[in-house]
Amino acid sequence: MTSDPERLKRLGLAASFCLFDKKLRSSGNASIVWGAVNLVIGGAIVAGNNHWGIVSLLLGSALIATGVYERTPRHPRVVMISAAMLAGLALWTFTLIALVARGEIGSVHGGGTKIWALALAQALGAFGTWITYSEYKMVSEQSDPLTVEQVRGYVDELKKAKSEESVDLVEFDANAGFSKGTMRYRLKPMEELFLVARYKAQLGSLQLEEIGFVPRSEVTLTPEGEQWMGKKIKAIVQLGPLKLDKVTITSDMGARINPAVRALPLG
Repeated sequence: MTSDPERLKRLGLAASFCLFDKKLRSSGNASIVWGAVNLVIGGAIVAGNNHWGIVSLLLGSALIATGVYERTPRHPRVVMISAAMLAGLALWTFTLIALVARGEIGSVHGGGTKIWALALAQALGAFGTWITYSEYKMVSEQSDPLTVEQVRGYVDELKKAKSEESVDLVEFDANAGFSKGTMRYRLKPMEELFLVARYKAQLGSLQLEEIGFVPRSEVTLTPEGEQWMGKKIKAIVQLGPLKLDKVTITSDMGARINPAVRALPLG
């Protein structure tokens, strides 16, 4: 594997496609949840002897089926199907608000404020899903299937890897600020490149947020202090054009990027 621009472009497209795959699975889970919520709403309306609840039951069932479908095939059409279903669900929820206002059905889902919030969340979800279609369609058409499978295997391997048992994995945390919290980076050397995966660390789990490839020559680590504080050190890490401040990394991991850090005295 080389780091020539064409190769990096193919890897970048494959990485984007794999990341969309992860997001589609998450979106599919969200569609299933929205469908379940609508089933509950529809059941409550039907229990009140109102036939309008049947519409909610049908939409909820359709959205659950869409969520299951969204988690399986890797094709741009699933984005449009998901967006259309969420838009239809939002339209129906706004219709429910109108029906409640006209007195044709009783209060739904705990009151007007909650159902308004539900409708707006569904509408925003539909819009957010729809605007990703063109980008997903582009990476789907331009990415090489073989490269996609290779990158998918690398990413899965990286997620399962245990840093304490690996001989070449680089792992460190970066403070992304109060709103974003702690980001965990994992770097896997691949000849002249580093596969870089960024995860959001929360509640003991890692949620993949970004995948990329950077030439190893463009990855550097600069200690911020002159000694180790315990087993870790504060550092600045450069990943190509991306500069990460407030990085916390162990001595073993830091030395895999910059061997000179081993010479730092312990605090």
